[in-house]
Amino acid sequence: MVAFERYGSMQLPKHIWVGYWLVLFGTLFSIGLTAVDLFDLDELYFAEITREMMVSGTYAQVRFQFEPLYEKPPLFFWMQAASMHVWGINAWGARFPNLIGGLLTLLTLYGMGKRYANKNFGILWMFLHFGAFLPHFYVKSGIIDPWFNYFLLCSIWFLVRSSSGSPLIPCLGAGVCMGLALLTKGPMGLVIPCASMLLANSLARYPLQIKPLLGSSLCACLVASLWLFPEIKQHGWTFVHKFLEYHLVLYTSFTDTHTHPWYYHCVVLFWGCFPSSLFALAYCIQNSWRPSSYFVAAMQALFCVVLVLFTAVGTKIVHYSSMAYFPITFFAARLLQGVIDDNLKINLFIRFCWLFCGLVVGSFFLLFPWIMHHKELWIGCVKHENIAHALALPISWTYWDGIPGMVYLAGLGICFTLFVRKHWLAFVWTSMGIQAAALTLFLLQVGPKIQQYAQKEMVNFCKALRHRDVYLTTIGFKAAAPLFYTHRTAATCLKEKDTRWLLTGAIDKPCFFIAYKSDERLFDPYTDVVRIKEAGCFVFYQRSPTQAASMQ
Repeated sequence: MVAFERYGSMQLPKHIWVGYWLVLFGTLFSIGLTAVDLFDLDELYFAEITREMMVSGTYAQVRFQFEPLYEKPPLFFWMQAASMHVWGINAWGARFPNLIGGLLTLLTLYGMGKRYANKNFGILWMFLHFGAFLPHFYVKSGIIDPWFNYFLLCSIWFLVRSSSGSPLIPCLGAGVCMGLALLTKGPMGLVIPCASMLLANSLARYPLQIKPLLGSSLCACLVASLWLFPEIKQHGWTFVHKFLEYHLVLYTSFTDTHTHPWYYHCVVLFWGCFPSSLFALAYCIQNSWRPSSYFVAAMQALFCVVLVLFTAVGTKIVHYSSMAYFPITFFAARLLQGVIDDNLKINLFIRFCWLFCGLVVGSFFLLFPWIMHHKELWIGCVKHENIAHALALPISWTYWDGIPGMVYLAGLGICFTLFVRKHWLAFVWTSMGIQAAALTLFLLQVGPKIQQYAQKEMVNFCKALRHRDVYLTTIGFKAAAPLFYTHRTAATCLKEKDTRWLLTGAIDKPCFFIAYKSDERLFDPYTDVVRIKEAGCFVFYQRSPTQAASMQ
């Protein structure tokens, strides 16, 4: 790539530049890592599972409220436990594994891109993935998916490699990665790679290769069995039965909180991976969806499998389709590589869409604080009772909160100039840098205020009770905050599970309850439960032991 060779005056080897970039990426990933508390439910849920592992010393079995949990395998929690042993039981300790995973993912994308095409393509792919909103955001989170997706990506890469030369080592690599994916999240660690490769064979018109898939799947099961067999030996088949039952219900049933239209993931992926999503779309249109190699076919198949699979399931959550980030940024890199190397032209309509969508994103960042400052204009349209109560909190919004939007729009203007002048390489670096900077500023400036609406009052209430000898539980909804922020013990959790006893029994110490305002009626039958305060969408109650004794 001539353009790459001309870029910059310092003639350093590209792998040295990659090292410098990774240091920069790690710095940017770490900024704002603890700007907000761990969010209930997923982040806090996982962090609490890890905390209980550390407190109980029971690392072989996943537990919540110190009872066996059959929803998740343990690998991610082992990673979090290792991190928390170093950094402490806090937000940084919970999110640090994904920071490492994010850097490892970028390095792997560079390596895969270099093997697929050349070093320059690897750098492009790495940068595009770093600058996309959702991939960047999830590195700053404490959820399972970044590591799960990494193992899936590696497994697909090895399966592609198994089609050429000696298949033994690639098959073993694919099997190990799929096994780690199984130990990270569950059966999708086997379903997604196998389905993707079967479809890739069809798209690339390759002969159906069953042996590598079977061999890799067998290896994956052997890796998973290193944990599963001891679990079965010690506790029987309970985990297997309940784990499969949970996942069957998860993917086939509909939940009120996660029911969305069929095109939900299409919208999430377009805006969450912008502008790579737009460039990827342009590439697929210009190339009529024809795969030029087996790896391209695998990326096409991976995108289709993820999108179709998670569009079809009943429960639709933002990060379910996160595995599609890799093919989206891959195809975007393919388009930009052609533009930089071969002077390919980008369709005028795509150029217009890029500018229009960029203005929409920048305007959102800029106007969001103004919209929240003038919420009286629209809050009456909010039909969800708890959301309306949360938004009623008197949070101070200023025009300075629009700084992320100012930065994004200023960067968009610079990128537009580079776009028009066809300085493509500078356009990529600037665009991705602006995306990451705007998102980081948004998390630092606006994230804490969003948290105040969503959960801050509950978190503060729990933290205030950490050093007090009391009972604390939620009524009407599930939350991990009362457990994590008060460092509950197994003995206390055992008593707190008996909600009826807490509400009517002879309790031996004060008991506090947290509920949504919409569920206040649940306390009507209990005259000795006193309402102590309300804040946002939450209401807080207390029951004292003296009152309980007098009722006997």
